[in-house]
Amino acid sequence: MKTLFYVFLLILLNSCVEKTGYYEAGQKEIIDNLTNNKSWERNYHAKLDNGDEMDVHESWTFKDNASGSYKSITTYEDGRVHNNQTYFNWSFTTPDFSVIYMDYGLYWEIKKLTIKEMHIYETYDDPVTIPGQSYRDYQEFQAVSHSK
Repeated sequence: MKTLFYVFLLILLNSCVEKTGYYEAGQKEIIDNLTNNKSWERNYHAKLDNGDEMDVHESWTFKDNASGSYKSITTYEDGRVHNNQTYFNWSFTTPDFSVIYMDYGLYWEIKKLTIKEMHIYETYDDPVTIPGQSYRDYQEFQAVSHSK
C-alpha cells in the first residue's frame, strides 16, 4: 500500500512539470518547414473531359497562425486566363502532424516535407478515417521564399 502511494505521488509530481514550449521539437520543425515565410508552388498541365487543355500554376501559403491562402492561374489553349484566389484556415489532424485539414474542403497527407519541397496526397475526406478514397491525388510542391 505504501509503495502504491509513492508511485501515485511520483506520477502526480511528474505531471506538474511545466513544458518549455507549446510544441515538441519535431512538431515545431514541421510547422516551420510548412510556414516560415514561403509559399508552396507547382505547375502542371491538365486536360478536361471535354478535351480542353490548360496549364495551371498553383501557390499555397500556410501561416503559423493557422490561416492560409490559395492562388491559381489557369491558362487555356485558346489564350484565356483565369485567376482564382481563396483563403482558408488549416490544422493538423494527427498527433504526428502528418495530415493537414483545410476548411477549403481538402485534406493533405504529407509524405515528404523539407524546407524546400513538399510531397502530399490530396483527398476530400480524412485519409486516416476513410482510406481508399476514389480521389487521391499525388502532388509535389517547391518552396518559394518571400522576403520579410
